[in-house]
Amino acid sequence: MKRNLAAAVLIGLVGAGMAHAQSLQGLPAGPLGQSIQSGYDMMMHTTTNPEVKRYVGNDLTCSNCHINGGNTAAPGNFRETATELPNYSKRENTVITLEDRIANCFMRSMNGIRPSTDSKVIVDMTAYIDWLDRGKPIETPPAPPSKPSPYPAMLRTATHADVVAGAAVYKTNCAACHGATGAGTPGTFPPVWGDKSYNAGAGLANPVKLATWVKGNMPLGNPHLTEQEAFQVAMYIDTHPRPDFVLSKHLPANAPADEYNASVRAETDSVASNFKKAGLSLQSLTGAAN
Repeated sequence: MKRNLAAAVLIGLVGAGMAHAQSLQGLPAGPLGQSIQSGYDMMMHTTTNPEVKRYVGNDLTCSNCHINGGNTAAPGNFRETATELPNYSKRENTVITLEDRIANCFMRSMNGIRPSTDSKVIVDMTAYIDWLDRGKPIETPPAPPSKPSPYPAMLRTATHADVVAGAAVYKTNCAACHGATGAGTPGTFPPVWGDKSYNAGAGLANPVKLATWVKGNMPLGNPHLTEQEAFQVAMYIDTHPRPDFVLSKHLPANAPADEYNASVRAETDSVASNFKKAGLSLQSLTGAAN
């Protein structure tokens, strides 16, 4: 593969983080339009926006994963999000709303504190995502994909060789932007592992979800990684250290019990436990057991 991937592999985790928020066109007049614009601005400048940065615990912005503020057709887009919620969430073991889904992302992908679902942050982000889905019917549950994902089967049979191959993909195509240590470049390219990246409770900490994202988005503007390459680089990234997720540490202190809409009230995730759930040993995958 060519080095042109280096400027893009792994994320609106890349160029999307550099984009400047702009004035959206066709907004309704008055407070609703202002709320939609505010939600978009928060998506694009999550770590610096004064309303939202207090809830963030790492160096990611929403637009790192949701390229162009989620206004694309690629994995991670918001164009079909509002119409799929409310819906049942296995993780929370309850029916969640769009507001819940956004607030929960702050605990996981942003490694921060969960905002109240009636806070300005969640209301404005919800208004923006709803606006992207304007005019579409609510469809719950969403239709199954036309083609089953190959990645669950790949994960079940993954070995150390996949991680080694992923390291080669990363070195050739990703390290120029995200660095050999995965730390990224502050304000330009986000970290893909380590203390300032998403924690072990985030969706992208699952190589199946990360591979799906990578395959559909990278390289930015011209995604052409093979399914195997996308999976292997996802394995390489997700076997690296990142913050553990302990649910209780990400809920605001003294919040009412019903503020967090979930039947699951305790959860702890780590890199090792994530792979254990898939029947895999982190030590074996990284070669530490050899």
